Amino acid sequence: MTENTGGNPTPGWYANPADTTQLRWWDGLAWTDQVQPIISEQAPGEVGGVPAVYTGPPIIVVTTPDLPGYRVLDVHGEVFGITVRARNAFSNAGASFRTLFGGEVKGYTKLLSDSRLEAVERLRFSAHQVGGNAVLAMRFDTGQIADLMNEVAAYGTAVTVERIEP
Repeated sequence: MTENTGGNPTPGWYANPADTTQLRWWDGLAWTDQVQPIISEQAPGEVGGVPAVYTGPPIIVVTTPDLPGYRVLDVHGEVFGITVRARNAFSNAGASFRTLFGGEVKGYTKLLSDSRLEAVERLRFSAHQVGGNAVLAMRFDTGQIADLMNEVAAYGTAVTVERIEP
């Protein structure tokens, strides 16, 4: 938490000490009953919901094996975020026609882009759950399931880092 001039943390959303999957509102003097999930998820059975969004404490994600300007204090191990998505039957039919004439299939481009973003959001949540504040050496892996769905995984090493003072 950030300290204000009165000695108490400033009001804001912080990791809930009682439940690491939630944020809890600190009003500047005490914890309130207001909580929200750290990551949004589709409800069971929901179709066409928005991609998951991580809203917890900042998690730095880099593709490099180190983070310039930071010192690694602790290594928490491998973490990953995964999503499986499918286009609807009408989109698949439209894409089939696109193969006749060539060109970008924008629906699939958006599907893959959204899938990558969602996988990284889930990766951040996974890093938070193990106590990290950064992910090093992040990579993507992708594949098809039954020629109907696309799976995207983002993975890397969760670490705790601190900024090196210049």
